[in-house]
Amino acid sequence: MCGICGQYIRSGSPTTDVLERMNDCQCHRGPDDDGIFRDGSVGLAHRRLSIIDPESGGQPIHNEDGTVTVIFNGEIYNYGRLKDRLTSAGHRFTTETDTEVLVHLYEEEGPSFVDELDGMFAFALWDSDRARLLLARDPMGIKPLVLAETDDKLAFASELPSLFESEMELGGIDRDALAQYFAFGYIPAPKTAFRNVSKVRPGERILVSDDGIDREKYHEPSITPRDPDIDTAAAHLRSLVESAVEKRLMADVELGAFLSGGIDSTIIVGTMAQLLDEPVKTFTVGFNQDRFDESWAAREVASFHNTDHHEITLTANDVRESVPDVLNKLGEPFADPALMPSYAVSRATRNNVKVALSGDGADELFAGYDKYRVESLSKYYRALPSQIRKYAVEPAVNALPASRGTAIGDAVYKGQWFINRSGERSVPERHFDLMRVSDDQAIQTVTNVDPIEAGQTTLRTQHAAISPELTDRASLARIQAVDTRLSLPDQMLTKVDQASMYNSLEVRVPFLDTDVVEYALSLPTDHKLTGRDRKRVLKRAFDDVLPESILQRNKHGFDMPIGEWFKHELADEFVSMVRSTELGILDTAAILDLFEEHLNGNHDHSRFLWTVYVFKHWALRMQEQGVIE
Repeated sequence: MCGICGQYIRSGSPTTDVLERMNDCQCHRGPDDDGIFRDGSVGLAHRRLSIIDPESGGQPIHNEDGTVTVIFNGEIYNYGRLKDRLTSAGHRFTTETDTEVLVHLYEEEGPSFVDELDGMFAFALWDSDRARLLLARDPMGIKPLVLAETDDKLAFASELPSLFESEMELGGIDRDALAQYFAFGYIPAPKTAFRNVSKVRPGERILVSDDGIDREKYHEPSITPRDPDIDTAAAHLRSLVESAVEKRLMADVELGAFLSGGIDSTIIVGTMAQLLDEPVKTFTVGFNQDRFDESWAAREVASFHNTDHHEITLTANDVRESVPDVLNKLGEPFADPALMPSYAVSRATRNNVKVALSGDGADELFAGYDKYRVESLSKYYRALPSQIRKYAVEPAVNALPASRGTAIGDAVYKGQWFINRSGERSVPERHFDLMRVSDDQAIQTVTNVDPIEAGQTTLRTQHAAISPELTDRASLARIQAVDTRLSLPDQMLTKVDQASMYNSLEVRVPFLDTDVVEYALSLPTDHKLTGRDRKRVLKRAFDDVLPESILQRNKHGFDMPIGEWFKHELADEFVSMVRSTELGILDTAAILDLFEEHLNGNHDHSRFLWTVYVFKHWALRMQEQGVIE
């Protein structure tokens, strides 16, 4: 895993000084080595985290005559087979790294070679003979790539802060993107917080030359609905997941696994334990608040699979001390609270290994989240007469005090969350209700942008673009398919990449192998979710590697108790940050009113308050650095 960046200037040449500054911003992505390449209108820079062929795999890497040059971030799991084929065709390799297959495969097949890659990646490849730059990102969006464009210049990087050093005109704040941020807590691709900067979309290939910029999607997950019986589906799924895990054990350095004690990470660890000759190194993070702590479950799994287990415990003070360090690295606001504990466990893991496998992606594929259960059950709530819902149930439930600090308050919060997201609306509108960061009252504090319209428009567009084969399937299947294109790459995988790469740790995600993804999305929803069970087919497939206590326990999120911390340890800091800067986006007085309501326990606004806090922190830092006015 690495960091890449570079420039293309039609009427000039990138300077070494600018490339070095851009590259230095990404040192955490690759502390082991660096390299810079300049050729006419193009400049490439690379930071290396050496995983395969640590001794001789430095980048940039060239073909035999130096006419094709590549910088690469990620892993190609089928590089061995590709290398054998290319060697038979007469190509000469000078390293054992997976990166080198890219230049030779390009020589054979041109830009279409991307279709043959099995892995997670973002790369830039320069063809000097054709004066052509090729950029690409993997089909699931596991590895990031951002792009700044003006009339005669282009700059790209693994992370936005690198572009701040590119001397490119970023175009100022994109208020439409901020509307999406306050809708979802993140900014979906292709937008970023800046008008002239975009995210390369998952499965997108970009060709840059004097003729202009050509962007196209080269891959979308294929979804062909299947209806096998559950035992047949479970057997095939197990084979696919085992193959995906085995491929991701490829490394010339020591590796381990994240272990939360949930179904997904337990399956990954259990499969690794069956494939490896020595105990798996496992890593987990716990909280000193029992209600949020899952470390006991991780310990049970570690004992069941005889792993070499490592555990850390977080307190509010730990998080408060790490928040500035994490948020200061963000190039745009990103408000997933789970970034903080993910950062902490990544830091602890990196002290022991360079590579870790995780169970991310399974919740989207196998309907593990609460929002999927809400969508599945909401049809029964809508069956009640509308007058009863509108004038009896909803006023009564919404009048109850909701605070997630107690079991009763948490139950009220979940009840309010359910009834306010189960109304008679279209599937995209219900989907937005399941994803939005706040209720209508909170979202009205946002001024000059319209998060509700931005969020609903985004979801309508995404639902219209999904595979037509799903149009007759249950709404849940369509929602899951959209999530693999939207929240999975732009929220979940962004969080994983940031948390891990800030600590120079490579994370691999077996559930997001394209074969696993396409098969999982093709299965009927009752193989995944029933009235009493979720991830049904996944549990059936791996019942022998799941301890009974893990099979029976309820789903818990990898979250942090930010709502309680806002009431205590982080209260003063929140107020100070809210008052610190103003971009004409938020009504400060209204935000503080919501904060007071949260403190009193009348409503739980923790998710929205965190979204505000992250935005304010980011805006203040951007002003201090002169990135925005």
